Amino acid sequence: MNTHVILNEVKNPVIAELNLPTIPIPKITPEILTRVIAFEKYISVTEDIGAARKRLCEETQLSEPTIHWYCIRLRNLFNLAPRTPLASIASHPQLRQALEFLFSRKVRSDKASLASAKNLSVLVPTTGEEIPVEDYLKALYTRETIDATDCYLALRSMCLKQMITISPNHTKATLEDLPAETTVRQFLKRFVRSSHAARASRMRKHDFETQQQPYVTRDIEAFRPSEMWLGDHTELDFMVLNEEGKPDRRWISAFMDIRTRLLVGYHLSWQPNSNTIAAAFRAGVMGTQLRAFTGDKFETVNISTLPENVMMDNGKDYRSKYTQRVFGKIDFEDNARLSVQRITNLHYTLPYHGQSKAELERWFGTFQKTIKMIPGYKGNHYQKKPDTLAKDLRSGSILTVEDFDALMAVSINSYNNHVRKQLHNQTPLQCYLTNQTAQRSIDQHVLDFLMMKAQGRRIRRCQVTLMHTEYYSEQLAQYNDKLADVYFDPNDLGLVSIYVDGNFAAVASNKEMFGKDERGWQKILRDRKHGMKEMREEIKQIHSGITDRDARMMALEGRLLNMQPVSRELMKKNPASINYLTGLESQSKEVATQLQREKNDVEVQEKRRKANRSPLSMVAVNDRIK
Repeated sequence: MNTHVILNEVKNPVIAELNLPTIPIPKITPEILTRVIAFEKYISVTEDIGAARKRLCEETQLSEPTIHWYCIRLRNLFNLAPRTPLASIASHPQLRQALEFLFSRKVRSDKASLASAKNLSVLVPTTGEEIPVEDYLKALYTRETIDATDCYLALRSMCLKQMITISPNHTKATLEDLPAETTVRQFLKRFVRSSHAARASRMRKHDFETQQQPYVTRDIEAFRPSEMWLGDHTELDFMVLNEEGKPDRRWISAFMDIRTRLLVGYHLSWQPNSNTIAAAFRAGVMGTQLRAFTGDKFETVNISTLPENVMMDNGKDYRSKYTQRVFGKIDFEDNARLSVQRITNLHYTLPYHGQSKAELERWFGTFQKTIKMIPGYKGNHYQKKPDTLAKDLRSGSILTVEDFDALMAVSINSYNNHVRKQLHNQTPLQCYLTNQTAQRSIDQHVLDFLMMKAQGRRIRRCQVTLMHTEYYSEQLAQYNDKLADVYFDPNDLGLVSIYVDGNFAAVASNKEMFGKDERGWQKILRDRKHGMKEMREEIKQIHSGITDRDARMMALEGRLLNMQPVSRELMKKNPASINYLTGLESQSKEVATQLQREKNDVEVQEKRRKANRSPLSMVAVNDRIK
């Protein structure tokens, strides 16, 4: 045992005095001092090393891999073997100096700059202004289609054109004066990490808003049941036989209570529109589709609740005039609704932001995966289409629309009565009934009236014309040639209700409540608009007067000029010529001589002919005529 200890001491001797430079006091920042003190405590611990390391991570705000790296460097300084406990150097007089040395080496004041190009300036061709290389690279990199390699190649091409100078003598820079491509890449990478505006300029608007912009995080348990409903519709991933016997897909329009995840109402259709939205909302308010599982069967639940707020998708069918009239969002022009009070506050999600109604979007996906055993399931992606779909279509196993709708009703009620961990092991229906504190209701006749559509028509001959169809009544005789408000149920066009001069009481609107959101959506939109304005100004300053076209052309020029030059010596090289002999050299020479001789004879004859040619006299002309 003693021999083993002696050998270890010889193999790993502890240096009595370390040759370390003294760190100046101004460089010992509060952050370095905090880490040094925390590391000294960690080194002195001999028991429960795991808990001490976790405490060290919390105090120094460093990750475990970084702390492990510091421990390795510390053992190397004191010449310790790997995995040697650091407690052996806890009493070393130079421990604090070694820690200060390690932590100060990791801190650089110019870490976010391009230190190797501080004296270089680029001459902008369009403006003639000299800007630092850092600003030039930033101006190029803050374009969506330009990467770090393009920036380096553009900088290289500017150097080849002698448009980069070295301060303060303003001498022309050469390629050796430029920073390396990896250095430029690391600099631009740090620049994008530190600049919110740089990320905004390099990303698509939608990607930047979804990944970088702030948004409201809801505390679901802070809501009361029926305080907020979410509304949306989606196309179901099932093939169903329609009324004509052809395979088709059903759409579901649904409303969910955000507090309890209870699907309060839904409507199945072949194509969603504002009518299906109103039908799903009516089912949710009246509670006609909710069933409670009592152990052996489903029983009707007496729930009739009117939500205080409804947040819906931003599609055109949700923003239609009819949908807004149903929820009391707009001022009604017809006099028949002026006395009906506003029933709920309507809010719209941001376009292309599914996280605004994440609970309902998640339900659409998980619910369909739960019932994917239904014949005709086609998957949520064309690459994930199951092989059983073709078999179901050939064999006719897919369900009819009646059977499918009945099965969907059972499946949705099964979901509402299924235990959820997010609800503290309660079902959505149990959570709704347990946490409900107040119940807002509306008369069914008033609700049916709100579901109606209204159009202005003129009464003629005791009848009105609606959708190219005449509606007749003898009681309209006294209202001939008068304007009227015609109300009709979009799901049943057999009867219409006609009101003249506002004889029927209707809904009134509160203008002061339009567009307000207690959860902070309006504030987020205002802050985002203001932030984007500031960001545009920052991006404009970063571009340093270089237009987007010039930046693209510079990047393209740098890429095209990235060629390997040919040396002058190689161009002057004249290798020895080689003559290939075939045995026909003498014959070809005789043929060439004969051709040249014939060519010369032809030229001689042509010259003689031209010399003998002379203008004809009048006597010669008369002789020829005779």
